[in-house]
Amino acid sequence: MKTRTLFILVISIVLLFSCSSSKYVNYLKEHTEVVKMTDSLQFNSLDEIFYQNKLFLVGEVHEVETSPRIDFALFTQLNERIKIDVYLSEMDIAQAYYLQEYLKGSNELELKNILKEWPVYIGSISEQYRNKWVKMRTFYDQLPENSKFKLVGIDRIADFELIRKLLKEKLPQKYHNEIHSENDSLISWSKNKLNNILEKEKSQLDKNTLNLLRNIEYNISNYGRTINRDTFMYLNFKRLYKQNQWESKNIYGGFGFSHTLQAYSYTFAGRIKKDSTLPYTNKMVSLNTLYIDSKLTVDSRALPKFMQDKDKAFTRFHYSQDNRLFMYIEGIADYKKVTEPNTISLLKLDAKDSPYLNSTRGTKVKKLITIWDAYDIIDGTSTTDYAQYILLVRNADWIQPDEK
Repeated sequence: MKTRTLFILVISIVLLFSCSSSKYVNYLKEHTEVVKMTDSLQFNSLDEIFYQNKLFLVGEVHEVETSPRIDFALFTQLNERIKIDVYLSEMDIAQAYYLQEYLKGSNELELKNILKEWPVYIGSISEQYRNKWVKMRTFYDQLPENSKFKLVGIDRIADFELIRKLLKEKLPQKYHNEIHSENDSLISWSKNKLNNILEKEKSQLDKNTLNLLRNIEYNISNYGRTINRDTFMYLNFKRLYKQNQWESKNIYGGFGFSHTLQAYSYTFAGRIKKDSTLPYTNKMVSLNTLYIDSKLTVDSRALPKFMQDKDKAFTRFHYSQDNRLFMYIEGIADYKKVTEPNTISLLKLDAKDSPYLNSTRGTKVKKLITIWDAYDIIDGTSTTDYAQYILLVRNADWIQPDEK
C-alpha cells in the first residue's frame, strides 16, 4: 500500500511539473522569436529598450555546439546596431592580449597556442571555437577604424607562459633575467619588485604599455589572494572600468551560464548589479541559454561507467533541462509550447505586465538525482531578477573535441 501511494505521489508531482500554464504561454506567444537552427541568427525582436543597456551578458553552456555561434551572432548584431566598445572575455589578461593581436591580423602566435590554457576547456580543444575566432578576425578586419572593439580578459591567470612572454615584450631588456620561470617565484617577484620597477621606468613607457604592465602586476600579485573566479573577474572589471573610463562605453561579455545570473551576491553579474559605485544596476541585461533535447561534451572520467561512451575520452551526453530525473526547470513546458524542435528561440521575460516579474516559474529547478549543480532560488526574487531573456536551444549537437 505504501509503495502504491508513493508511486501515485511521484506520478502526480511529475505530471504537475510537466504542465504548461495558459497565463505564461499566452504571454510568451507575444514575446518569443523562433529562429530555425539552419537560419542566420538575427534576432529582430530586440527592441529600443534592450539597446539602451550599457552592459550585455550572454550566459551559455560552453560544451553545446550552438554556444560559439550564438556568441558571435549576438555580439556582431549588437556591434552593428550600437557599436560595442569592449568585449569582455572569460580568459586571462595575456590570453586576451594575444587574441586581440590575432584579431588585428598578427600571425606571431597560432590561435591554438593562444587558447591552449583557456579556462573554457572545450574552447581550447575544439575547431568550432577556433572557427569562431577566425570569423571574429574577419569581422574585425572589415570594421571601420572608429568601430573596432577592444577585447579584454578579466579572468584569473591560466597561462603563466604567456604572462612571461608578455612581460618580456613590454619590460626593458635589463629586467628580463628577473622574470622567474617558476610560478611561485614570479608571484613573489611581482609582489615585491614589479611595482617599484614600473615607478622607476614609467617616464620611459607609453600610457598603454604602463597600464598593461600595471594590470599584469595586479593579476599576478593577486593570483593567490583571490581564488574565486567570479570575485576575481568582478574586481578586475571594476578596476578596468575606472582605469579606462568605461562609463560611456557599451560592453559585451560571453560567459558560462552561472557567471551571468544577476540575483546572487557572489556571481560576476550579481556583484556588478549590486555595486552602487558602478552604473549598471538598471543598465545591464542577461540573456541566458537553456537547452532541450541537446547534446553536451563531457569528459568521460566525470561520469559513471554506465553513462560513458565506451572507450571514448569524451562522451556525447544527452542534455535536456526538462529531464525529470537530473534537471527539470519548473515551467519549461511553457517555453516548449511556444517554440519548435531544431530552433534557437529568444524569449523576452521582462515586458510590461509579464507574469515572470512576480514568479520564479521558468527558472526554479527540480531534480531527483544530482548530476548537474543547480542554484537555489532566493526568497523574494522573481525569474527576471536572474535574467531578462532566455535563449531556448532545441536539438543542438555537442562540441566535437579535437582528435588526439
